[in-house]
Amino acid sequence: MSSISPQSRPALAPGARIQTDRVAGQPVLLSPEGIQELNFSAHAIIARCDGKQTVEEITVALAEEYEAPLDELREDVITCLAELHEKKLIVVS
Repeated sequence: MSSISPQSRPALAPGARIQTDRVAGQPVLLSPEGIQELNFSAHAIIARCDGKQTVEEITVALAEEYEAPLDELREDVITCLAELHEKKLIVVS
């Protein structure tokens, strides 16, 4: 069971940061443990993980920006964040 809920407030883990790969020009998430390539969707999600916004607020903003169905997007956002949390690339409060 995921510890990510719509009320969770995700933030980048200490030492993690988003950067653009100099060679590929793609966004990556760097951490002391390594590098995680980010696809367009994951980048859009993680860029909003400031520790202040809830998962629901992030989902609503993305749904409005990309004109996507909120219920489907909510599941995708939670799945993405759960995977990043499992890899210790984000923390939640």
